[in-house]
Amino acid sequence: MNKGLKGRAVRTSKRVAYLVPILLGVLFGVCSFVGVHGGTLEIRNIILYADVIFFAALFVIIFHSAIKLVKKIKRHPCNLDTPFDFCKHLKLDWSLKSVIVSWGIISICWIPYAIIFFPGTYWLDTSWQLVQFFDPNTPITDHHPFALTYLLGFFAVLGKSLLDNAVYGLYILVILQAAVSALSLASMTCYLTRFKVPWKIRFIVIAFFALFPFLPCLAMSLAKDTIATPLFVFFSIMFCEIWMTRGNVLASPLFDVLLIVDIVFASAVKKTGMYVIMLSLLLLAFIVKTWLMKAGVVAIALIPYLTVGLIAPTFIFPVLHIEPGENSEMLAVPMQQVANVVRNHPSSLSNKELDEIQEIYQQDTERLRGAYCWYVSDPIKGQRIPPEDVHKLGKLWLRQLLTHPTDMAAGWAGLSASWFSFAVASEDGAKQNSMVVLSGSSHHHPGVNQFMSWPDSTKGGQAFGKFYEQTLLTLPIAGVLFQKSLWASILPFFLIFVSVRSRSWWRMLILNMPIMVTLLTLVAGPTSAYGEAVRYVLPLVYTLPLFLCISLSLLEQGEPEQ
Repeated sequence: MNKGLKGRAVRTSKRVAYLVPILLGVLFGVCSFVGVHGGTLEIRNIILYADVIFFAALFVIIFHSAIKLVKKIKRHPCNLDTPFDFCKHLKLDWSLKSVIVSWGIISICWIPYAIIFFPGTYWLDTSWQLVQFFDPNTPITDHHPFALTYLLGFFAVLGKSLLDNAVYGLYILVILQAAVSALSLASMTCYLTRFKVPWKIRFIVIAFFALFPFLPCLAMSLAKDTIATPLFVFFSIMFCEIWMTRGNVLASPLFDVLLIVDIVFASAVKKTGMYVIMLSLLLLAFIVKTWLMKAGVVAIALIPYLTVGLIAPTFIFPVLHIEPGENSEMLAVPMQQVANVVRNHPSSLSNKELDEIQEIYQQDTERLRGAYCWYVSDPIKGQRIPPEDVHKLGKLWLRQLLTHPTDMAAGWAGLSASWFSFAVASEDGAKQNSMVVLSGSSHHHPGVNQFMSWPDSTKGGQAFGKFYEQTLLTLPIAGVLFQKSLWASILPFFLIFVSVRSRSWWRMLILNMPIMVTLLTLVAGPTSAYGEAVRYVLPLVYTLPLFLCISLSLLEQGEPEQ
C-alpha cells in the first residue's frame, strides 16, 4: 500500500473511532433514563433523547480532548522519564529488585487496612460456601466454584486447629490474598518498562495502587473475585508479553508452565474468568507469528476449559459428590428481559407462552410479576433450567424482542444501569452508582453460626466505612474515581477508541481483548447496582492501568520493539 492510501486509511480509522464515544453516549443516555425512572424506558419522553444527545456529545469531547492532552504530554519524553528528586533511586524497572521494592511500598501502604478490617470482611457467598463445607446435610455445589469452597474450608479448619478460631484461619487467607494482590500490582507497574512507559507515569501508577483506598479495602474481604483478580493480573502481564513478542516468548518452557498454572487456578476459583481468559487467548492466536505458535496459543487457551469445564464435572464431581451449579446465572439477562414483558404486558402473552414461562421460571406469572426487581435478576432466577427449557426460553426471548423491543431493552438497561450511568435510584440506597466497600460481615448465611463464631463487625471497619461513603465518595473531582461507570464502561470504551485510531488497529484491539471481554461479562451479568457488583468490576480496576498505559504509549507509533 502506498503512502497516500495508507494515510487515507489512517484518517478514515480516526473518523470511524468517534463512533465509539457516540455508542457509549447512547448506552449512557438509555441507562441513565432507566436508572432514574424505575426501570422503565419511555420512548416518547423527550428527556430520553436529551440524555442520549448530551452524553454522546460529552464523550466525544472528552475522548477527543484526552487524545490531544496525551499527545501534548508525549512531546516532552525526557521530562516524563526523569525521576523526582525525592525518589530518584526508585527505578521501577522490569527487574526482581524493583518488583520487590514496589511490592514493599504497596504493602506498607496497605498495612493500616489490615488492622482496621481485622479479622477480615466476608461476603454472603463466602459464608454460604463455608456452610456447604461444614454441614454434612448441605451438599457442595459448583454454583460457586467447588475448588474455592474447599480452599475456604481448609483455612477455616487450619484456624480451628492452630488458633482455636476458624475466622483467624480465614484471616490468614485474607492476608495471603492481599500480599499476592500487592505483588501482582507491583509486577504490573514494573512491567510497563517493557513498553517504554516513562518513569513518572509508572510512579503515578504505583502511587494509585498504593493509595487508592478501594483496592486495599477489597483486598481485605474474601470472595471468589478477590482471590481470582491478582491471578488475572499475572495473566494480563503474560498476555501482553505474548502480544509484544508475537508469540516468541512461548518458546520458553518456564513461561508456558507459569501461564498454564496461573490460568488454571484463576479459572478454578472463578468460572467467569475462565471464559475471559479462553476467549482472549483464542483471539490472540490470530496475531502470533507461525502456525506452530498459533496452535500453541489455542492449546493453552483450551486447557482451563478442559480442566474446569470437562474433566472436573466428569471425574471429580462424582467422587466428591458435588452438585453442578445452576445454569440460570448465564441466562440472567434474557430471563430478566422476558420477565419484564410478563410484568408489563401479561395480557399480550398466549396461553402457550404463559405455560412455557411457568415451566422455565418454575413459578406462576403472578408470582413472577411480584418478584421482578428491575435492577437485579436474582428474585426471578436461581433454579437449574433443563436444556429443553433453555431452547424454549431462546424462542420466547426472540418473539418478545420482536413484539416488545422497548421492554426488552429496559430489562437489560436496568441490570446495567450502574455500568452506564452516574445515578441509579434503586430501593437499596443512594450509592448504587459508586464503588462502596464492605465494612463488616453481618450480611451472612445464618447457618454458618453453628460451625464458627462469625464476626459481624471488624476492628474499625464501620467507622472507616462511614468516612469512605460520607467523605471520599462525595469528593467533587476525585470522587469520579469511585464511580463504577468510570471503570466498567468509560475507560474500556476509551481503550477501544484509542485502538481503532491506531495504524495497527486490529493488533491494538487484540491487545485490549482481556478488558473488552471482561466488559462483555458485565453487560451480560445479573446486576450492576447491588453492593456485590463492585466485585465484578474489580478486575478492571486492577488491570486498566496496564492496558491504558501500554495503549497510550503506542499511540501514533509503529510496532513495539521486541
